Amino acid sequence: MSYNGLVYLCIALAGLWLVTFLYTGAGKDLRTLVKRLVTGGVYYAMWLLPRDKDLILFTADEGQSFSDNPKYLFYEFRKDPRFRCVWITRNAEVYKDLKGRGYEVCMLDSREGKRLQMKAGTLIHTNSLKEEFSYIRAGGAVSVNCWHGVGLKRVWYRNQNAFSGKWMAAPPSLKRTYNLWWAGLNAARENYLISTSEEVSAYYPATYRVKEDHVLNLGQARNDVFFDDSLDEADDDSLAFFKNNKIILYMPTYREYNVRKKGPETIGRQIDYGRLSQMLKKYGYIFVVKQHRYNTGEGDRFGEFDNIVDISSDNYRIDPQLLLKYTDILVTDYSSCYTDFLLLDRPVLFYCYDLEAYLSKWEINFDYDYVTPGPKAFSSDGLITELEKLLRGQDAYEAERQRVKRVFYSPENQGPVAKKQTDYIIKNIIKR
Repeated sequence: MSYNGLVYLCIALAGLWLVTFLYTGAGKDLRTLVKRLVTGGVYYAMWLLPRDKDLILFTADEGQSFSDNPKYLFYEFRKDPRFRCVWITRNAEVYKDLKGRGYEVCMLDSREGKRLQMKAGTLIHTNSLKEEFSYIRAGGAVSVNCWHGVGLKRVWYRNQNAFSGKWMAAPPSLKRTYNLWWAGLNAARENYLISTSEEVSAYYPATYRVKEDHVLNLGQARNDVFFDDSLDEADDDSLAFFKNNKIILYMPTYREYNVRKKGPETIGRQIDYGRLSQMLKKYGYIFVVKQHRYNTGEGDRFGEFDNIVDISSDNYRIDPQLLLKYTDILVTDYSSCYTDFLLLDRPVLFYCYDLEAYLSKWEINFDYDYVTPGPKAFSSDGLITELEKLLRGQDAYEAERQRVKRVFYSPENQGPVAKKQTDYIIKNIIKR
């Protein structure tokens, strides 16, 4: 964008804000409007900065962990000496860990972190720009959003409970135009989304407001760990626990009924853990509870049962994909973890005791029954009964799992994909 173009854009935005201000009668919001005007101007001005196409910034999990799809792309990109790969984090423990491994890592809000965000040509991440970077500094880069799982629920512009979705669904008006413009600052100059199948790709443009040809059906790099033991990373003792025991893993999603707060509903409602423990003893299994990161709770709630273990506390750190890799049976509800688990072709049990309440809060991308290939339990008794059937070898959902796997993963994305993704990004996005 030329200097004159930037001036004209700022004048146009100022005019739009003035008209919106008068149109809505939002005099009390003058301070907010002025702040957004200045922010928008600075955001677009940053696009004029020269970018280093060989500098790539990686982050995940809102900057809180070294994980997910960017982690495995980080490993792959580091094999190419042409690129400078830097992991950006908000977490001091992650910084210390990666520094100790000899990786280049930088705190997001440090002086160097700010400088790198204004210089980098490409961002590889899992959430929105505002959640994982300083969007004003980084907005002039190219964003490759790997997202963090193929989830059921509608998000962003297709979620009417979200700011962007609310205004996308609103009738045409100046206020709608203004608010969608503001929501649009939660994106980079150019944006790509990595998808996993044709069916998933079909709803990505409307969900994330990106061009259809910027949706890349290339799979999930984080699942490469399922097929390559050299990618296993964990404390020897903790990983050995999963390798050496028969594991039932309970990984529920968060509900936002009590989001970011501790509470018993985050680990399943009214489970009879005494009866569950007796059944586990009969078949020699360990029941492992891994809550969503927003609902970690206290951890270690089940000291009275040696075959029920809560690993949700922050002190127990294993890549969730490794948990899935060494799990025999997965128990979940609406979490995207089960779509990954389908690649392993092992039984899934859906403990959806609050299905009606969940669906009343969240719209989902598919009919729930169409994409949940496993028995469903709505109570503690149902959960234990269905689990025991699976432990007896009564698995009636093998064909369904194959069908649903194809819904979420194209055949070419059902194996290792990190190298394929890296090659594509280098050739078609970075253009090296």
